[in-house]
Amino acid sequence: MAGCSVLPGGGPKQAAPATATATPTPSAAPVTAQETASVLEDYVKRNNAANKAKNDKLLAGYEGGSSLVIDKAAYASSRKLGRRDGYQPFGYTKPTYTVPAVKEGRWFLTTAYWKSKIGTAEEPTYLVFASAGDSWRQMYATDAFEGQVAAGLPEIATDASGTAEAVAHSDSSGLIMSPATFAKSYAAHLAGKGTETSKSRFAADWLTTDASSNRVKMSQYAKLTESARPATVYPSYALRTADGGALAFTTIERTRRYDVHQGPQRNYVFRKDNGLLPGKYYTYMKTTELIQVVARIPPKTADLGQVEVIGSQGGITSGSGR
Repeated sequence: MAGCSVLPGGGPKQAAPATATATPTPSAAPVTAQETASVLEDYVKRNNAANKAKNDKLLAGYEGGSSLVIDKAAYASSRKLGRRDGYQPFGYTKPTYTVPAVKEGRWFLTTAYWKSKIGTAEEPTYLVFASAGDSWRQMYATDAFEGQVAAGLPEIATDASGTAEAVAHSDSSGLIMSPATFAKSYAAHLAGKGTETSKSRFAADWLTTDASSNRVKMSQYAKLTESARPATVYPSYALRTADGGALAFTTIERTRRYDVHQGPQRNYVFRKDNGLLPGKYYTYMKTTELIQVVARIPPKTADLGQVEVIGSQGGITSGSGR
């Protein structure tokens, strides 16, 4: 906003010309500890109700962004498979909350451990919640990879009041790369593309290792064509870490097409346990999926480190074939 002010004058003197003055953008109202705990409690309650009913409308009441698209696709797949025994109530234990100072919008990070009747996860889940008017939406729910114990996970930097620093998507200040550059470079790396120099900037992780293994395994049955890109239609988030780096959340869209090798041996491809892709495909199969990732971006130092993708969550959102 801009305001105009005129200096007061006396007698016949002409008033000073109007000047535009910038009004500082007010920061969003801070999220309280009571509010964060209430949001998580409400999320668990509503999530369990939606999961039990596999109801998209209930799901949309507490999820947004890529989380909503991923989970709606999972519901659709489950309904087409005719599954009625997949519901298991869940909750979270040992939650910790991180609230950043932001000028627009309100969001916060919850780190907690998934639990159910069968046990409690050893690795944490990162849950990002963002304000949507008078309500909250879960925007990210990335599970740390197996073996990523709490002691080895990035520590978020906070000030004396416990408030964290949000890092803008295009901000590379003090980082080896901005969250936006990370998203673009990692998408290429996930699809097996990019230069060797670019690939060397990433530590090995479960997603890229699994993608590489899949290319080798499927090569005897089909020609695989794949691509990946940042899914910029969905919001990304990042927080400054105690070492000067950043903990970044972003969404990648990946498309894979398998053209089945034709010959005397009748080959086929299929996607196990997915109602969006029923049966076997003897000519081709194409999938599109959204993958949420959380990564540690190191600070820019003389000894450049590698970006580490430490967790993910995702699923196939559409598919076709014959």
